[in-house]
Amino acid sequence: MASLKRMSKIGSICTCTDYSILDSGSFTHRNKEDGTVHVKELIHVIKDAVRDGNGLSNDEYDELLKSLYHQDIERHNQEVKTGLAKALFKLLEVVLPNDETGEQVGYLVTAFALVFQCSNQYKLFCYNSIGRQLIPLLLQTCDMCIFGKVVREHSPELILATVTKILGMFCKLSDTRKLMAGDDDFLDSLVDIIDCKISPDARVYAIWAVSILALDDESRLTLATHPDIIDTLIEAAKVKHEMTRKEISAAILNISAMTGAHTLLAERPGFLGLVHRLLTGSGDPQVRAAGTVRNIASSEGARSFLVDHDGGALLAALCALMRGSRNETLAARAAGAVKNLSASARPDVRAALLAHPEFLGSVGAAAAGRTGNVRNYATVALANLAECCHHPDGAHPQLLEILVAAAAASLDDDGDEYARRISGAYLAQASRPENVMPMVRNKGIVEGMSRLSSCGEAEARTNATRTLEKLASNPEAKAQLLATSTNSERARGTPRQHHDGATPHGRVRGGAALPERKMSIQRARAGRVRALQATPRHPRRTDRRSTIALRPAPSLYIMLHTSTNGPRKCYIPVHGPSMIGPRP
Repeated sequence: MASLKRMSKIGSICTCTDYSILDSGSFTHRNKEDGTVHVKELIHVIKDAVRDGNGLSNDEYDELLKSLYHQDIERHNQEVKTGLAKALFKLLEVVLPNDETGEQVGYLVTAFALVFQCSNQYKLFCYNSIGRQLIPLLLQTCDMCIFGKVVREHSPELILATVTKILGMFCKLSDTRKLMAGDDDFLDSLVDIIDCKISPDARVYAIWAVSILALDDESRLTLATHPDIIDTLIEAAKVKHEMTRKEISAAILNISAMTGAHTLLAERPGFLGLVHRLLTGSGDPQVRAAGTVRNIASSEGARSFLVDHDGGALLAALCALMRGSRNETLAARAAGAVKNLSASARPDVRAALLAHPEFLGSVGAAAAGRTGNVRNYATVALANLAECCHHPDGAHPQLLEILVAAAAASLDDDGDEYARRISGAYLAQASRPENVMPMVRNKGIVEGMSRLSSCGEAEARTNATRTLEKLASNPEAKAQLLATSTNSERARGTPRQHHDGATPHGRVRGGAALPERKMSIQRARAGRVRALQATPRHPRRTDRRSTIALRPAPSLYIMLHTSTNGPRKCYIPVHGPSMIGPRP
């Protein structure tokens, strides 16, 4: 009966419920408020039992638990300060070798769990005073439960879960984390607890302890190089238990925050398979898995493993989340992973990215159709790809169409960075001679330069002008640009007036002066066209051509263009934020 009451304590350590026991005659000094025994008398009785080499009676254990069963942190602090935690440790030293059923050990474990609801300051005091001697005893208790030395009547699964939670409390203290991570016996016990099937709660607490240890850089590398921990997490993830999956996703995310662990993780058999399963799942594990990939993708040595995994399955999952997830954090982490992969300097990784059937189109769709961090990361990725994808690569025509759509999207939604990056991508393409003719043959590229040249960001305007100058430096390209300009003018039948109603001299019909910004844009356009013609015969005609040929692309053209890249749900039309923090 007493054992059952003690188990009810273990099962609800942090929840006060009605609890009635028989009064024990062993204690005479009680608190007036609640009738519990004074802490000093508890300590006195425990010391007597230790001196005699015995444990307490069941009634005495019940009185002990009743006195500790509260949620007043200050009272628990006072219990530690008075010496109760040290007395319990001494009693556990006496009881553990002689407890053949686990009954008394279960009582003492419950008492420790209650006392350790004190503040972190007093938890640290306990660790410094008795922790290094207490932890081996707690690990022995875990072994008793795992190897069947605690009889079923005394609930080994609850004792194991409680001990594991206590060990996790010590891991949570920043001052003790490195010491706990450096204890090989402790790490090996965590592996045993995760592996065993006695207690799902104990398994969750053990994985939680791993994720807490991984909040420290040095500990992350220790965990990543441990011979069993990563493999054990991979196996545990196969269990259909939601909390287990959540804690595993947190643990691997925290471990992946260490740069030195990236390649170790990526090349570990089964690890990327685990990440992919989480990434194609749902909820917190999915978001954390995206963060794990983003972290690992920041290291060059790991990128090839990510790109090649299961025929590009990880890439496909990232692309789908970046384009279509409604969870902004998830989409942003996926886009961050794509951005990191696109920064690779390895030709094989770049080739694999460009060869993937969904990668380039997804980057373009996110750059043109998403907002916030997703658009920001996708735009960086697009700029990176523009540096490495050139004619006659098979993906180059698609890249040019994506640049057209990117310039046609709103240039003002995300400040100046978007226009600056897109214009930089145009300039990077024009800087390679092999790209010049494919660019000038694409009508949308020229219209995109016009749109970028008239935006409010100075660097973007400069990049657009430099792009046109580089294209015009090629005689064949210059002739193509002039022919395109003439054909566009004839097809539209446009008079010399600008599309905004201004004449080439910067006046609006009716004599009103154009705003200064519009006049400066017109002067810039006139200067760009002079770069196309070495000896312009008619300045006014040149101005007219530049205005018509370089005007912003009509919305109908953009819609027709973008509709070929996929359904609207992929966010191509012009409408349009990674490591777990300290675990609880």
